Amino acid sequence: MTPLVRSACLTNYATVAREAGLDPIGMLESVGLEPSCLENPDLKISLIATGELLEESAKRSGWEDFGLRLAATRQFSILGPLALVVREQATLRPAVDMLMRYMRVHNEALHLWLEEDDETASIQFEFLGRGSSVRQPMELSVGMVYRFFRHALPETWRAQNVCFVHAAPKDARTSTRFFARRVEYGASFNGITCLAGDLEMPLSTYSRLDRYAQQYVESVAAGQNQSAAERVRQLALTLLPSGKCTLGHIARYLCVDERTVRRHLLREGLSYNELLNEVRRELVQRYLSGPPRKHVEIALLLGFNGPSAFSRWFRQQFGCSASAWPSVPPAT
Repeated sequence: MTPLVRSACLTNYATVAREAGLDPIGMLESVGLEPSCLENPDLKISLIATGELLEESAKRSGWEDFGLRLAATRQFSILGPLALVVREQATLRPAVDMLMRYMRVHNEALHLWLEEDDETASIQFEFLGRGSSVRQPMELSVGMVYRFFRHALPETWRAQNVCFVHAAPKDARTSTRFFARRVEYGASFNGITCLAGDLEMPLSTYSRLDRYAQQYVESVAAGQNQSAAERVRQLALTLLPSGKCTLGHIARYLCVDERTVRRHLLREGLSYNELLNEVRRELVQRYLSGPPRKHVEIALLLGFNGPSAFSRWFRQQFGCSASAWPSVPPAT
């Protein structure tokens, strides 16, 4: 299955795209991403489609620095659980260690590692398994981490260099301003180089909650190796209320074809329809047991065209009408 990234990576995309003269919704749809991913930061979306979105946005707008402009609008907190555990380290070294260890919680394909000698330390970035251009995603990722370093380290801190493998843009004003004139293009690696001693600098964000933050991110990371069924289930839960929970839409989110999704589910002993029914059964019982809702509202929340289709499905699943459900034990 294609590597996934949290949809939080598109935070503020719509604003920057409009400033660049683009239609953000049209751009999303052109690469197979649903507009709803701009509203839910924890939705897992295709990393390949996200990269294509950023590269195409740069191409159509003429902004070679589109990814970096997007990074300039970001707070480190968009990294969610990963941001929490990184901020709660006493010094830069363990913060970098947390970035390397748990980046997969946010982005399954972005790999970080640390190289150091007596004088310098380099935090290096690479996207694994990507054959196409990664200029925009790379500048966005490096820019985000650099901004956090500038925020969390003493005001006097400066990077030795911020390095990119790709060539310099025709207009480098954004990058020289963003990286305080310490950016190098055509380098041998992507990443941030600093003095080795900088790794022992204290972080201003530390509040002595590092142990609790690590326990939390470990619990999140433990669920990262999702099966195909878990990924499809998560997408179904998100897409059902929009009326767009179809196998075709789910396949587009995962950047594969429908046959591939069916094949992965079959390996786990499930069909798409069986999984969708499981999700709907779980949700409908929650809705009927909670605050009163009209059946037409429940039908829409479950992705049905109307109450008639919902009523037929409910009776097939539970052996009674939805109106009778609170007082009649459902069939199992």
